[in-house]
Amino acid sequence: MRYLAIFAVMLLLKISVYSQQENRKTDLSKQIAVITEHLRKAQLAKSSEVRKREILQAQNSVAKLLSYPLFEKLKISLDKVLKVGVMTKEADALLGDAIELAESANNLLRQKPSRIDPEEAKAKLAKVLSSREFRDPFWLVILRRLEKPFERILNWLGQAFGQLASFLRPVFQWISALFLALGSWFWHWFQLLMKISPILAWTILVVLILVFSALLAHTIIKWWRKRQKAFAEAVVAEALVMPEQLLLEAEKAAKKGDYLTAIRKAYKALLFALDRVGLICFREQRTNWEYLAEIQRKTSPEFALRFLEITKTFDLCFYARKLATSSEYTILKRFAEETIRHAFSNFSAPSS
Repeated sequence: MRYLAIFAVMLLLKISVYSQQENRKTDLSKQIAVITEHLRKAQLAKSSEVRKREILQAQNSVAKLLSYPLFEKLKISLDKVLKVGVMTKEADALLGDAIELAESANNLLRQKPSRIDPEEAKAKLAKVLSSREFRDPFWLVILRRLEKPFERILNWLGQAFGQLASFLRPVFQWISALFLALGSWFWHWFQLLMKISPILAWTILVVLILVFSALLAHTIIKWWRKRQKAFAEAVVAEALVMPEQLLLEAEKAAKKGDYLTAIRKAYKALLFALDRVGLICFREQRTNWEYLAEIQRKTSPEFALRFLEITKTFDLCFYARKLATSSEYTILKRFAEETIRHAFSNFSAPSS
């Protein structure tokens, strides 16, 4: 009996809430109908006083409903009508928009929500989700399949590094203890020397620092000289190479796709060929623009212009780090080959 009473009370509460919602909708619909009626009268009014009065009445009704965002927009439209003048064409257009907005809101309130079949809704949702726009891309599917193998590999690597760290930890602890012992030993003797003679202690410290600095400087200078020597030997070895050999090396680099190296070797072959015919005096420390100035003094303007274009291409690729291409290498290679052939013809020509 008690459960039956509770059920009846809950049913009554639900019915009362539903009826309150329906009543609220009905009241709101009536208020919107009143606003629409005022706006229609204002639209049909011939005098400005009647139109203004109807607009103000509609505005007062709208002010009571400003808790709804829709009526805020309606209020703005009515304020614009009063601002631009109630009898203007712009006011007529604004009134038409306000009436259309109010009627749309009223129709929306009068509509009763249609019942939704859950099975039909599920079927439509499944159809939408199975469409192409909602499918995962191919690469994401592959990554999801590889997620677990990657996770196992990473876990294995983590365990391996953990074991390695546990194995090496005693070694690092021993090294750390050794440095701490050396530091404490040095500090002990330094304090003892300070008690005996501060000047002697500081002198020994300065001497040790100077010796350590000298050893470090000697090591760095030795490494630098060795590096410079290797570089100089490479430069000399390359300078002794014939231009034709450099072009062959450039062609090999181009076949591998390394067009930057190919352009560098082809340009150097060109410089060697120009040095061979006496148009330039090749030196490793000279710049390309110094060679260009020498070319402009000794050759025709057409040849100097071609050398200028080739030099610009080389500088852009080698110094400005522009992406070197096959076409740029081909142009430079052809110019170098022409120059080398000209150099050979000059050397092979009989002297008069």
